[in-house]
Amino acid sequence: MAKRPSIPVNPDLLVVVRSGDRRASLEAVRDKLAELLVDASDRTAAGLAQRLVAVIAELDALPGGREVSKLDRIAAGVTDDLALRRATRRTGAAGP
Repeated sequence: MAKRPSIPVNPDLLVVVRSGDRRASLEAVRDKLAELLVDASDRTAAGLAQRLVAVIAELDALPGGREVSKLDRIAAGVTDDLALRRATRRTGAAGP
């Protein structure tokens, strides 16, 4: 069985997770995944992106206020753009 590459652990991430604060832990994991995704190879980017989306969805499902980060705004813009392109393709309408 192939050995998985070691991912460096941020000590601040450990402190947050060990604190037991679920929202703060998920936010720290979200930020770490986004950081790893920036430098990820094509081979690992899809898996990291999938995990990032799952963590963001889990944050959205938590009760209470929701912090909207710059990454969230970028992801929403990409999602909106993709949805527009798909809708345009299905209807055959001319796009922007």
